[in-house]
Amino acid sequence: MFRIQDMTGKYMILINEEAARVLVTGREQDKELAGIGWSIIGSFKTWREAYERARDIADERDYILEWYLEEETPLPSN
Repeated sequence: MFRIQDMTGKYMILINEEAARVLVTGREQDKELAGIGWSIIGSFKTWREAYERARDIADERDYILEWYLEEETPLPSN
């Protein structure tokens, strides 16, 4: 079972157990996926936080990890 994060962030993690998929999204319209096979399991302030948590979930369960390329934020350079 997943611990649901604070739902005030911009980026969400959705999971579809039946399809073995995890989605990172900042799109409001993707909230509509909840209830039709998807569940919102977390919300994060940054894309990177959401992605890293979603990656852990996908790795743990051997699920497909998906995200929108245009939302991806690069790692800061040092």
